[in-house]
Amino acid sequence: MKIPYSQQKSNIFGVISRLLVTIRVYSKIKDTWIPIYDTLADTGADLTLLPRYLGEMIVNDITTGKYVEIKGIATSAVVIGFIHKVRLEVFRKEIDANLVIADTDDVKPILGRLDGLDLFSTTFDKGKYITIE
Repeated sequence: MKIPYSQQKSNIFGVISRLLVTIRVYSKIKDTWIPIYDTLADTGADLTLLPRYLGEMIVNDITTGKYVEIKGIATSAVVIGFIHKVRLEVFRKEIDANLVIADTDDVKPILGRLDGLDLFSTTFDKGKYITIE
């Protein structure tokens, strides 16, 4: 499967290519699959992360998951979240996955390596597209 990069506005670079994908998460509340559009496929992210407003469509109470503090490139910045076991569909493959639901809406959806990108062989082609197998 070939996935093209999306061109997005960047405050630093003007325009930058980002790999944005659609994943689906099974909602226990709605008993259906919820598509998550414009999810950043991030090889530097350990976990898959969703903002609170999306998580609240998937589980009854996000705080019933395992409490975690996530730090990124700025170690002083912390995102509080809760890990839940969910059913994900990533690149047409259904998997049981650990998903962090952030305790804030101020994060973008991210597809990380654990239970996500590391399950696939990936070829990057010069910032134009990637091939997933």
